[in-house]
Amino acid sequence: MKPVHSSPITPHVSLDRISLLLALFCLSASSGFLTGRQISHYSSPITLHSDTRPPIPTINIEGIRNGLLHGEVIGSARIVFGKKILTQSGVFVLDAAHILTNEVSVIVPNGMQFVASKRGKKYYPVFSRAGENLAPKNRVYFATEHEAQQSGYYP
Repeated sequence: MKPVHSSPITPHVSLDRISLLLALFCLSASSGFLTGRQISHYSSPITLHSDTRPPIPTINIEGIRNGLLHGEVIGSARIVFGKKILTQSGVFVLDAAHILTNEVSVIVPNGMQFVASKRGKKYYPVFSRAGENLAPKNRVYFATEHEAQQSGYYP
């Protein structure tokens, strides 16, 4: 096995490097402090000018009132809202019905074939239209029709 050679670093060389780094740090910190003080004491009148640059494309949604989405397009922003496409600047009012639809996904427990409402008397196949329309918080699941009937529900 060959011995591993490393460059000899004596304590005085290492100490010199640390001293140099510390001196550079102090110099940069103090110069930054002094520069900042000079800038903060420099007083010049501030003049405000109106912004003549073209507007940044922006879509400002104000909210939904009476089922209508109210907002404004500034610049050349494009809004695709359902089948409508807005490409010009200005105020808009759009029917918000399709974004106000609440879609609820319900995970059916494994092996459950029937569902009923806690507030009702009838049971339905889990994936039937009537079964899917039941509110998730009121659902009661059954593996068989016999279980549903034993619990007091009828088809």
